Amino acid sequence: MKIHTVQLNLEDFDNGTSDLSPLEFGIYTRLFLASYTRDLPNDDEKLARIARCKISEIKKCRKIIDAKFIKVENFLKNNRAEKERDRYKKISEKNKNNASERWKIKDSVMRVACEPQTESHADRNATAMLPNNQHLTPNNTPIIKTPTPRGEFKKIGDLVEGVGVKKNLSVIDVVGQLQTQQIQEIQKVAKGWDIEHLAKVYVDGINSGKREPPNSISKAFPKWCENYTKKIKL
Repeated sequence: MKIHTVQLNLEDFDNGTSDLSPLEFGIYTRLFLASYTRDLPNDDEKLARIARCKISEIKKCRKIIDAKFIKVENFLKNNRAEKERDRYKKISEKNKNNASERWKIKDSVMRVACEPQTESHADRNATAMLPNNQHLTPNNTPIIKTPTPRGEFKKIGDLVEGVGVKKNLSVIDVVGQLQTQQIQEIQKVAKGWDIEHLAKVYVDGINSGKREPPNSISKAFPKWCENYTKKIKL
């Protein structure tokens, strides 16, 4: 665990070190800062390396070191630094758990969303490999694609962070944009509901034309989940 910044009350620090000599101040400050990121060994030679000084200088400052640090087994610890390390550790664990939960949901949705597309992709690849004169149906009628009317769908940029035009939304288009805060919000307002199921109902409504595509799915979807689940009892 790395701690890059710490809160330091300048007045308190100055008052607490005002009686130290320049040598004592330099050694104590280096050891104090080092204690935020590592356990300090209670060994003069190793402390000298950390403080970048001579072993003899560590011995001269040993009285100050013993007064500023507490001995825990074979290590020296600073109460303030230990509290800060514990705080950073809790923050790190919380962020790790949130990230794990978010990717767990996204990974599950990606598997579900990708499974029905496998056959579709295979069919398109097989068709692309045929000569031009074989792109016919069994009754030798050319396959004609019906063009999508202009203005029927919004640009993908209005729905999913990307470019181009998208004919239909998919579940992954919705869940893929959700951050940890939004996932937790949905779990709170739609307690007991499956987010993937809600996303499926949501995109079906948009793709069928029953609902207008929103400008921001990440903002609109949690609110929709709250309204939708209030109307339906589990």
